[in-house]
Amino acid sequence: MNLPDVSAALLRATDDDFASNLQNRLIALADATEDEAYASRLRLIASGKRPLRTLLHDPRWRESFDSRIPEIVELPAVESEQRRDLDGAIEKARRRMRTPTREEIASDVADVMRRAVATRDAMNEDERSGWQVVHNTGDDANDPAAFRR
Repeated sequence: MNLPDVSAALLRATDDDFASNLQNRLIALADATEDEAYASRLRLIASGKRPLRTLLHDPRWRESFDSRIPEIVELPAVESEQRRDLDGAIEKARRRMRTPTREEIASDVADVMRRAVATRDAMNEDERSGWQVVHNTGDDANDPAAFRR
């Protein structure tokens, strides 16, 4: 299975395991839901066959957060060990960051445009179908449900 289609710009700003950790999380979410259409969308994103950005518009994804975000958010206290870990992670990210080259910027712009078109197309299809289509994820050739469209 391919990794999620994460932009090169994001990969430059994160650690080497970001895409595989994201993939594992998306697959776990797909396995945990009983909504086959939503699970198929998550698996397509996890395999890089569907734009990650479509999650921002996915009604099932959005509703999973709406009920968990309280009106007033109070930040929990951070213990000194946790604070050192966070500071270390921020410093590690800061060292990794660098000004991109002209070629990287041009590539990033083209990548953003490609992702915008792919996202628009996926969203239009889902809105027309009412988000009920179980997509062929191609994960299991023996599973007839994997080929429902």
